[in-house]
Amino acid sequence: MRVLCVLVLAAGVSAQTPTPPAKPAPPPLTETKPVIKTHELKLNGRTLKYRSTTGLMALKADNGEIEASLFYVAYTLDPAPAAAERPLTFCFNGGPGAGSLWLHLGAIGPRRVRMNDDGSLPPAPYKLAPNEATWLDRSDLVFIDPVGTGFSRARSPEDAKKFFGLNGDIESVGRFVRLYLNENKRWSSPLFLAGESYGTTRASGLAGHLVDKGIALNGVILISTIMNFQTARFARGNDLPDLLFLRTYTAIAWYHKKLPADLQRDLKKAIDESRRFASGPYVQALQKGDTLTPAERKQTLDQLVRLTGLDRSWIDRADLRIEIGRFCKELLR
Repeated sequence: MRVLCVLVLAAGVSAQTPTPPAKPAPPPLTETKPVIKTHELKLNGRTLKYRSTTGLMALKADNGEIEASLFYVAYTLDPAPAAAERPLTFCFNGGPGAGSLWLHLGAIGPRRVRMNDDGSLPPAPYKLAPNEATWLDRSDLVFIDPVGTGFSRARSPEDAKKFFGLNGDIESVGRFVRLYLNENKRWSSPLFLAGESYGTTRASGLAGHLVDKGIALNGVILISTIMNFQTARFARGNDLPDLLFLRTYTAIAWYHKKLPADLQRDLKKAIDESRRFASGPYVQALQKGDTLTPAERKQTLDQLVRLTGLDRSWIDRADLRIEIGRFCKELLR
């Protein structure tokens, strides 16, 4: 009888937890025509007339099927000057996993997000404004979203694995560049790459990849460069970030008026002193580890307090090493 009750109960539980339906397959990728619009921008006393071209570039497998679509926005002067003479710059952000939104609407596109004078975000509703710092007066611009960012996507999760790696990412963006040059007859234009953060790693690898494919570049622009990731990875046994970030901490402390009076009066003097300390006494102190004498530790602490504005006991407890996230929290505490 007890066995029968258990079987009935199990059957009841099973009936209440049906198998969830399978997720529907994503719609197939198809080729679409780009959307082209005309615009005007008043820049340094003159009017720039330009076109925006928004589209999806199809990357096809050997069998002709589309395995990924790369979203892009291109800005070109209108009417176009001689294509052979007009520079063309391909732009992308980093992450990895970030679309080109930040360079596009935050730095070099013809329009930017309106911010407060101190760089902070204003209250909603958010607005766009003409970007007087745009590069469009010097070069046509193509903002690329790599696969998996923005509106760019692969045909399936299995196909996505092909693009989610150092070489796959470089190869797919390289294919985009070649296809764009073909479709827009820009092979004779001076060509540039502009990458930010991980995009500098991509741009460096892409430069060699494109040369191997017969596409020579006239320049590579690296923004917020990172090539050696140990320089930004705070970890036990790796003191590089502590040394390299110190001058930035000094500049931030200066902005918030947390430095001593003599440094607060002269930002350049403060940063120069921070750089000299980081490349000399500071690196020596960190390398000595437990062999650092009490007098040497006191001298190091005195200088770190002077250059960062942080609490002395806090730096001492952190063993003279200041991680970026903790610095941001402690400076204004």
